[in-house]
Amino acid sequence: MKMSSVFVKTPKGLDEISTRANHLPSRVRAMLIMIDGHRTGNELVTLSSSTSEGKRQIASLLSGGFIQVQSVAGSATAAAAIDPQPSSAEEDISLAKSYAARSLRELLGAESATLVAEIEQVRTIAELQQYVGRLRAALRAAPDQTKAKQFLQQIELVLD
Repeated sequence: MKMSSVFVKTPKGLDEISTRANHLPSRVRAMLIMIDGHRTGNELVTLSSSTSEGKRQIASLLSGGFIQVQSVAGSATAAAAIDPQPSSAEEDISLAKSYAARSLRELLGAESATLVAEIEQVRTIAELQQYVGRLRAALRAAPDQTKAKQFLQQIELVLD
């Protein structure tokens, strides 16, 4: 995902602004408030205290399901990933793992527990890439095949 994308709030993001139910850190919440469906990621990052911090905030909001990328046609699509330029490989894998776990829970519900537990054991991007093959097989049983296909496409973008 490119930082030239325009971001929009999801229903979860809108709910967070009004209720503070997820207790986002103040700077991350401030970034969420600035997302208006008009500004690109690059424009939002310039409003942050630093470029890397802004990218991490946007990545956190994406992986948490608070925002998504607005498609060219104006409707929102699920966010894949951005290049948050993390300070360490561990931070990079944690974003990919949290995105994968959250998406699997949404797609498979309680049946995702084993897959999520296995994802949490993965330590490198290479291991997660190998695990995608197993995910393909598991997602054949997902009730919403459209979402399952989107997830697989997006996780591959995250891992590139």
